[in-house]
Parts: sequence; C-alpha cells; structure tokens
Amino acid sequence: MKKRNLVLSFILLLCVMFYPSVASAASGAVFGSSVVISDSMELSNTTLNGNTVRIDNNGSNTRVYLGVQVTDGTVTEYNVTLRLGNSNFTFNRGSRSSGWTGTITQDETDPTIVHVNLTNASGVGVGLHQVATITLNVDENADSTETCSISIDQENGSTENPTCEIVDGKYYDDNGVEVTKEEYEAACLNPENPQTGSFLPYAVILGGVIVALGIYMFTKKNKIYHI
Repeated sequence: MKKRNLVLSFILLLCVMFYPSVASAASGAVFGSSVVISDSMELSNTTLNGNTVRIDNNGSNTRVYLGVQVTDGTVTEYNVTLRLGNSNFTFNRGSRSSGWTGTITQDETDPTIVHVNLTNASGVGVGLHQVATITLNVDENADSTETCSISIDQENGSTENPTCEIVDGKYYDDNGVEVTKEEYEAACLNPENPQTGSFLPYAVILGGVIVALGIYMFTKKNKIYHI
C-alpha cells in the first residue's frame, strides 16, 4: 500500500510540475476622448461606458484623442474607425502616440470617417493609454458654438491578441506580442516551451505513468526475488 501511494504521489508531482500555464490574452476597450488621455482623467470625457462625447469647435486646434483601456494583459494592436457626427467637422491629420506605428487615414468616400490601424511592438498594459490624436478641419461656415459627436467602432473585434498564432501573416508569441518568425518559433514551437499546445500535458502525464509503472514493476520484481 505504501509503495502504491508513493507511485500515485510521483505521478501527481509530475503533472503539477509540467502542466503548462497558459498566458491569457489581453482584453479591454477602445474609446475616443475630448481631452488628453491619462490614468487620472474623468471617464465622462470619453466614449467608455456608453458616454456621449462632443468635440468643441476650436478652429485649427479641434482635436479628438483616441485611446484604449486595458483591463488585462498587454495590447499590441489598435484597429478602429472614428465616426464624426457633424459634416462640418472632417479629418485633417492624425498623429501617433509614442511607441505606435501604422496608418491613420480618411475614408475614401466619407471625410467624416477615419480609419486607424496601429501596432505597438512593446504593447501597453493595464490602464488608460492614449494611442493617437486626430486633428479636424472645421468648416468656416460652422458656428463657433457648434459641436461634433463622435463614435468609435472596433474594426477587428475585441482588443484581445492571439497567442502563439499566425494571423494575416503576422506572428504572435505566447504573450500576444507581434514578433518575428524566428521569435515566434522559439516561443511557441520549441518542444521545451510549455505553450506548444494541448498535446503536451497528455504526453507528460503518459510519460509519468510509464516511469511510475516502471518503478512499481521494478520494486515488485525485487520483492518477489527476495522472498
């Protein structure tokens, strides 16, 4: 009985030691803001939580600030569509925040629609982060007190990033960060790496069972021999 318990304990130890811990993907929400984005800002100035945000007419300084609220993990991609609710307000130019690369472009048919497709190699963690600043043109005939409502649409679903996957020719490591092919293979295809898929735990358990059975049979054989 003691030897049987020893074998079971050995199997359990192997399972605990080698069972892979899977990194969770990033999650959060994209938003637009009427003011510069910071962790201490009032969320009422953003489109988060269903808030309505209106942009004041500040002439050549009329701006919309785009951001992401990360609640878990690390976000490396930002793909949204900004829609302006007043035709007197149209896209002028966009500038990316530090660390972000990619394109900010006006829609081909509608100047009140802006497409933002950016990536951040290092990613941003939990908190509120400014991603881009959109400067608007305001029609000269617009009243000085006129405002523009804004809305943000996510272009590619949620802010979650794939882990150990190849999506649209891009490689993502076990932390959901876009990497090179070589880095992807090292992180995800290395047999010693725990993020190699669901087959690994079964292989480890099977290996543990085989080793345990070997030990059990060896001790049983020795016991019979000494009788």
